[in-house]
Amino acid sequence: MKNRFAGVMAMAVIAAVTVWWAPTPASGQGKGKANNYKAPRSEDGKSADLQGIWTVDAFNTARYNVEAHNGATHIRAGKSYVTNPANGIIPYNAAGRAKQQANMKARTTQDPMSKCFMTGVPRFVYSGFPFQIFQTPKYIILASEYVHMLRYVYMDRKTHYDGIDFWSGDSLGHWEGDTLVIETANNNDQTWLDSSGNHHSDKLVTVERFTRTGPDTMQYTATLTDPGAYTAPWTITVNLNRNTDQYPQLMEYECHAYAEEDNGTSGGQ
Repeated sequence: MKNRFAGVMAMAVIAAVTVWWAPTPASGQGKGKANNYKAPRSEDGKSADLQGIWTVDAFNTARYNVEAHNGATHIRAGKSYVTNPANGIIPYNAAGRAKQQANMKARTTQDPMSKCFMTGVPRFVYSGFPFQIFQTPKYIILASEYVHMLRYVYMDRKTHYDGIDFWSGDSLGHWEGDTLVIETANNNDQTWLDSSGNHHSDKLVTVERFTRTGPDTMQYTATLTDPGAYTAPWTITVNLNRNTDQYPQLMEYECHAYAEEDNGTSGGQ
């Protein structure tokens, strides 16, 4: 009887560990809007007001790896933020997955953010650094605390530039109801999606959606299409919180200056 009981308990423990580490989306991600919250209006009264300083919460681990992962050097363990496909795994092609694994091994020296390079899209949003949204009818600016990054989203231009690429791509926006939709193309292939070497090629096109879900909360999704690295489009979902200080402001983060102070041993993060 004792041996039988011990066997049952061992199986229960194994099952529990297996479920916890399964690459399922993180709690609260990918469920869509939880209520019928109506966002405040912008100055022109025609669109939702998304202005403010936003960031992911301290428990969010997408910055380390958007897939489910164990802990490692400079990497906190966490669940998957990939909400499509349902298994929570990026649909890499064979070469794409091999490159991600090589990047992971070299992450402490090769992560572009450790060299103070720009984050790229969509890492800009969940890098852990707050960003501020400024909004006008013709364009929207996203300003990051990290290395003074600026993203310009053009609301009245319909086509992307031809034959040129950028660290933050070329972003064109429009409204779908109260959701800001941003399509970004013309991305270079030098940025990573996280600290674990998830990556893309210069064929990447992202479609981001920003939807306020409450006075101080917003849901963010990004669908990545890239035939150079993935076999199918896939989507990441994270939740954002608004800075509610009386006088909120972005602080300084002089990455290159900090790297010079410590001779580059700690990098840009």
